[in-house]
Amino acid sequence: MERQEPDSSPRLSGEENRVKAVWSRQGEAEHAAAILDPALVPMPSPGSTGDASHLAGLLRELIRILEGERAFLFALSDPRDHPREIGGCLGSIDLDGDPVAGADRKVESRLLLETADGRQPIFRPLCGSSDESGRRSSLLSIPVLSRGEALAVLVVENRFQDLSITDDKLESVFLYSRFLAFDIDLRRVVKENEGLWQDLSRLREAGPADSQGPVVRAATKASRADQRKGLRGDYSMIVGSSPKMLEIFQVIDRISSSNAPVLINGDSGTGKELIALAVHQNSPRRGKSFVSENCAALTETLLESELFGYVRGAFTGASRDHKGLFEVADGGSLFLDEVGDMSPSMQKKLLRVVQEGVIRRVGGKDFTPVDVRLISATNKDLMTECRRGSFREDLFYRLNVINLTLPPLRERREDIPDLVDSFLAHLAEESGITKRIEPAAVQRLIQHAWPGNVRELENEVKRLFALSDGETITIQDLSEHIRANDSSETRPGEWPCELTHMSLREATELLEREMIRNALSETRGNKSLVAKTLQIPKTSLYNKINKYNL
Repeated sequence: MERQEPDSSPRLSGEENRVKAVWSRQGEAEHAAAILDPALVPMPSPGSTGDASHLAGLLRELIRILEGERAFLFALSDPRDHPREIGGCLGSIDLDGDPVAGADRKVESRLLLETADGRQPIFRPLCGSSDESGRRSSLLSIPVLSRGEALAVLVVENRFQDLSITDDKLESVFLYSRFLAFDIDLRRVVKENEGLWQDLSRLREAGPADSQGPVVRAATKASRADQRKGLRGDYSMIVGSSPKMLEIFQVIDRISSSNAPVLINGDSGTGKELIALAVHQNSPRRGKSFVSENCAALTETLLESELFGYVRGAFTGASRDHKGLFEVADGGSLFLDEVGDMSPSMQKKLLRVVQEGVIRRVGGKDFTPVDVRLISATNKDLMTECRRGSFREDLFYRLNVINLTLPPLRERREDIPDLVDSFLAHLAEESGITKRIEPAAVQRLIQHAWPGNVRELENEVKRLFALSDGETITIQDLSEHIRANDSSETRPGEWPCELTHMSLREATELLEREMIRNALSETRGNKSLVAKTLQIPKTSLYNKINKYNL
């Protein structure tokens, strides 16, 4: 049945007057609550109407009370907007409990705006011939008011007979509208407060930052020196003064007088060997040998020969005795990188060395005591590997006496400008050519996710230094995937994979930035409509647009 126009005749003036009288008499929600029996008309709990099923239940209850055929809830633009606009249908339901097809077109905008502007309900008959009983179709449009302003409009209609209008039923329906207003207003306030709290938390975490986006300012040399004040050790070989790196330095300071084994966890390329060297140089073994070996780079037999040495004739090609790295590092420190990739047999042999402090060369019979501080590193979760049975639990507890976890580069972006300057200075020293990088290019480097961490950044700087023309590296010199800013403009389908490698703050900013970007694109830059769609105040939207440089 096609949509019927509201009848302009005064045939239902009595019902219209009844509607206005009950609305006026009921007054504010707190007075109306006293006349409603909760046992007769169950009310939805505050906050529940944000759920589609609860909204459908509310509309279904209005149909039941008024003996309607279908019901709608239409959104309105912000009360501060002039002129007011209809924001679309938030929910609809028919007598069978199904959503109404094309609900946005079923009720005239003029009627909805008239209800909102007048701040009182409108009851009207619909055009059409009466049935045998003389009853006619009708519609009731109710403003959802909060603080005297309409937030939405409820519409209940029956195209086949008049709605059942009595004082008791109107009181119940109007009270529903006031509770709905309370719920909508509460959810808006909660959402706005959450947004403000997130902004405040980010400002506290980031400290003084550029308001134009997620820019991390490069610290001056003086400020970096100030940040490292109070540290006893020498960490000049490590670039970085971010809070996470300062925590690492402070831990190394505390263990400086210890000879206990250290296990360093961190992604590939985060600088685990530099941290191991810092542990050695700030320990009582400074000045003695620091030896390193990558356990993942050698086969089991080669790794055994390298660590423990071998005697002449132990295997083909063993023409002389050979000292292993444990003997070479005697009195100093031995760094075993990627220790989680050791075979079970090598793990057993390493455990014996750690427990007993002696080694036996391959092919030899004699045991040689060694005094070595063992520093291990891995990009694996060794506890998980222990549960899987691929790493010995007894060896894990021997190695994990002191644990250091290095943050990935994406979690210490404030160190990127210093790292870039350091790499450029080193390349200038090697080549005799000095180059600088423009701030816009540095900002784009800061925004990149850097899955390869510091190693990937170093390789990118080397590429820029070699391929850039002139003395200044510009944003156009960056690799295409970095220039495209793929880490900050991730396609929605790629978000889940991307978010797993980010901190909560970074993931929140990424999602927030992309939602605003997509909304601006879909609305062709209509910021008022974007604010309505995302349900945030316009002021917050403008601040976020400036923040993310959208």
